[in-house]
Amino acid sequence: MKIAFLISAHNDAQHLKRLLTALPEEAHCFIHLDSKSDMSLFQDCADGKRVTFITERYDIMWGSFGQVRYQTALLRSALRSPEQFDYFFSISGLDYPLWSNRRIMEYVHENSHRESLYAICLADNPSLAHLYREYRFLNTHSWRYGTWKSRMRVALRHIVKALGFRKPLVIRSGNKEYKLYKGGSWWGITRGLAERVIETYDSEKDFVSYFVNAFGPDETFVHTVAMNSEYASRCTLLDANSENTLEALSPLTYIEYGKEIKVFTEDDYDTLMSSGKMFCRKVMSGKSDKLLDMIDENREKELL
Repeated sequence: MKIAFLISAHNDAQHLKRLLTALPEEAHCFIHLDSKSDMSLFQDCADGKRVTFITERYDIMWGSFGQVRYQTALLRSALRSPEQFDYFFSISGLDYPLWSNRRIMEYVHENSHRESLYAICLADNPSLAHLYREYRFLNTHSWRYGTWKSRMRVALRHIVKALGFRKPLVIRSGNKEYKLYKGGSWWGITRGLAERVIETYDSEKDFVSYFVNAFGPDETFVHTVAMNSEYASRCTLLDANSENTLEALSPLTYIEYGKEIKVFTEDDYDTLMSSGKMFCRKVMSGKSDKLLDMIDENREKELL
C-alpha cells in the first residue's frame, strides 16, 4: 500500500517541516502553498524524494471555490505521479499525527477498501442547509474580508436572498442528479474515489458550476461526488440531526471549533491522546512546541 498526503499550507514553515519529518517515510507528500505565501520561506521543507510542492497555486480565501481548486490540484498531481498511490489523506500544514507511523500504515492496510469520509445529506435535511441555500456570487475572487469589494459581495448576497432566490439542494448535471452532502475538509480516500472526483471535476461542468457560488464548497464537493457514486457504501453517512458539527464530520482529525479553530497546547495532551483520532488540528510553532514533544514521545513508545 502506497499513501500520499495532500497538504494545504500557507504559513508556519517551521511547523510544516516538523510535520513532514513526522509522517511515514514511505509516504509521499504533495503540498499546495497559498500563492500569497513566500515560497523562499519553505525551501527547507522541499525534498524531491518524498515532498512535492505543486506548481499550480491559488490565492485562497476561506469558504471560496479556490479551496476546491487546490483540493483537485493536489489530487490530480498525486494521481499523475509515476507512483501508483493507493490511499490519499487530506490534511493541513498545521496538523500533526497523534499516532505512530506504524499505526498509520496499519490503518491503511486494514481500511484499504473503505473511505475515511463522513457525510450528512443536506438534501434530506433542508433545515440544516440554510447557509448552503445562499448564492455566494463573486466567490472566486480572493477579496479580503472588510474591504469595500468584500462588503459589496456580502451586500449582493443579502439582496439576492431578500429577492427569494435559493440554491437547490439537488444538483442537475446533464441527465444526472446529485443530492448535496456535507462533511469535513480532512479525509482519507482510496484511489478509485480520487479518480472519480477528478473525472467529475473534468467532465461535469454543470456540477462544478454549482459550487463556484456556493458556501463552503471544500466541505461539500468531494463528499457530494462520493455519496452519489458507487463509493457511497464505503463512506459513512451520519445522522444529520445529531452529528452536524465540524468535529463530528472529521473522521481522522481532532478539532475544537468555537469562534475559530483552537490552537492546542500541552494542556490539551490528555484530550488529544484519548480522542482516538489520527491527527490533531491545529498546532503552531512557539505555542504548541511542548505539546508536540509530548506527542512525539508517546509515538515513539508505540513502536517499542
